[in-house]
Amino acid sequence: MVDCSARESTRAAGMAADDVQDALFDELNGLDAESALQVVSRWLSTHKLDRSSEALKLEVGGDPSKWGSVESGRPATGNAVANHIPSPDNPPPVGEALPVPGTSTRPGRLFDAEPIDPASVPESLLTKPDPVFFGERDDRRREQSDIEEFPLMVHFDALTSGLESETHFRVEEKQILAGRYVVIQYLGSGTFCHTVQCEDLQGRGAHRFVCVKVSKNTKDILDQNLWEVKLLKLLSRRVTAEERGLLPALLNVFYYRETLFIVYELLRDNLYHIYKYIEECQLPKYFTPDRLREVSRQCLQTLAVLHAREVIHCDLKPENILIQSLTTCRVKVIDYGNAYLHHDQRCSYVQSRAYRAPEVVLGHPYTPKVDLWSLGCILMELLTNRLLFDNRSVQSLLASHIALLGPMPRRLLDDGQLSDHYFMPGASPQTLVGKHEGRICRLHPTSTSLEALCERHGCNEPQFASFIRTLLQPDPQQRVTAEEALRHPFLQQASGPPPPYKLTTDDRKGEAGIRLLEKYKSLENVESPARERTGIGSFGAGHGVARATAEEDVPGPATPTAFREQCYLDRERLEKKRSRKSGVGRWVTGGSRERDERSHAEQLPNMDSMLISPKTPASGGDVKKGRAAT
Repeated sequence: MVDCSARESTRAAGMAADDVQDALFDELNGLDAESALQVVSRWLSTHKLDRSSEALKLEVGGDPSKWGSVESGRPATGNAVANHIPSPDNPPPVGEALPVPGTSTRPGRLFDAEPIDPASVPESLLTKPDPVFFGERDDRRREQSDIEEFPLMVHFDALTSGLESETHFRVEEKQILAGRYVVIQYLGSGTFCHTVQCEDLQGRGAHRFVCVKVSKNTKDILDQNLWEVKLLKLLSRRVTAEERGLLPALLNVFYYRETLFIVYELLRDNLYHIYKYIEECQLPKYFTPDRLREVSRQCLQTLAVLHAREVIHCDLKPENILIQSLTTCRVKVIDYGNAYLHHDQRCSYVQSRAYRAPEVVLGHPYTPKVDLWSLGCILMELLTNRLLFDNRSVQSLLASHIALLGPMPRRLLDDGQLSDHYFMPGASPQTLVGKHEGRICRLHPTSTSLEALCERHGCNEPQFASFIRTLLQPDPQQRVTAEEALRHPFLQQASGPPPPYKLTTDDRKGEAGIRLLEKYKSLENVESPARERTGIGSFGAGHGVARATAEEDVPGPATPTAFREQCYLDRERLEKKRSRKSGVGRWVTGGSRERDERSHAEQLPNMDSMLISPKTPASGGDVKKGRAAT
């Protein structure tokens, strides 16, 4: 027992050291190049490492391009930007304009941290809580209910017996899936799957190119992905044709080589990728208040359809909202694999942390209104290009809520099953206790406002902050529903559609601008007389306009594959770090606790075994069949 406790204490100390190193690296990464070099040089000199200090200065001085590049974690500026502009001496590379993701998405500091002695606080504040569950499944009602069904096609060859030689399906470009879908390029990754763009050899028209979701091959994840299919099938039978257009089009689902494949309509970049790419390439800002109004309206219409059928999305975030048309600002909500039915048993571990509603964090039974909270966070992120709330820990998240929105309602604290794990009992003003930068700290929220934040980021739309505040009411009883939000003056006051997105003359010469124009052909003609006569140039309303512009665009996302991969790897690195830290049940004294089977945050699957091998596009060369060789 002593040895086990010692090992746990050593492990906890090692993780605390990791946190300190991460915090120092983040601070250093936030400095300009010259200041960072001075700090590192001073540290080397203080520790009598003069030779190393001189070598560093020589290295940087001999090749300045190594300093202040995209690897420094900041967007390229000055000469670095000029280097990206094509010229006879500096032609653009074939294929990809690649700004490596690096700019911080963290919000400004919304709380002050005061280190404290862990022995001075209740033990509950030092213990990570387990998820809680709400509601009971009515087995008798389930037995008496009607049975829904859909066909699932199984594809196989007659030459293989037993199990596949590999557990997880490997995907290569130019590979044919089930004799029908030719893999063209990697689209993105999530906890449960990879997605790839394919050409459907049997497809025609708008669905010649499709998005194929390749499931991770474990029983739990297979069932999770099948639930998404079941839900979309169920919704398609219960909604009107107009409402069905708000949902992602499910084209096919099949089982092939012990793996589930789900085929969807091919959309384009997700909102996170597009705002990050535009920001790092220094293109004109896309998400202006007018376009945020369009995004809000379309997302709320989708949520209204879901909530009317007792469906809670539970995972609304920028990555799960995809662009249909960049020119007409058409979007669609995707990824229903984490959705819950409101009347069914529900777990408190839902929503990505940055978009998690207070009632979920504090352990209250929740309603579809949690999706409205997530939407408010998303809209502010699109405006500022930064997360609205600090998501490094649950405590920092709650402190950020208080800093921006005021004290947490007393009812939420008194009735929340998890409140005792975060809030200092009896403290006034409200104070949280948690781990911050490797130490146990009291977190004292500062004070700011949504209005000040909007003004700081150039939003002069008077009703926008009011609209966001109705979505971000900490008390869900005071928060609006999707139907109510659609009637807010911010969405009703628009005198007309937003202006078309335009690139400047200089932007059109740059590598990133050229790439956008190649993928979104409709951007080339936003000012043409024919477009103005049809209303497309001024964002005419209706799905017909979106289809007209979409037909001009090249299928698939505009952001480079390597950019999307780097976004995924950065996110996966952070999630795995959090998962590793969560393995220690107590921050101070060591010890252990059982993992909850449903908490996939602590059991993140290893996605490295599902590979997308970068090869040439599927437009030429031989096509490979079957699973990639190892």
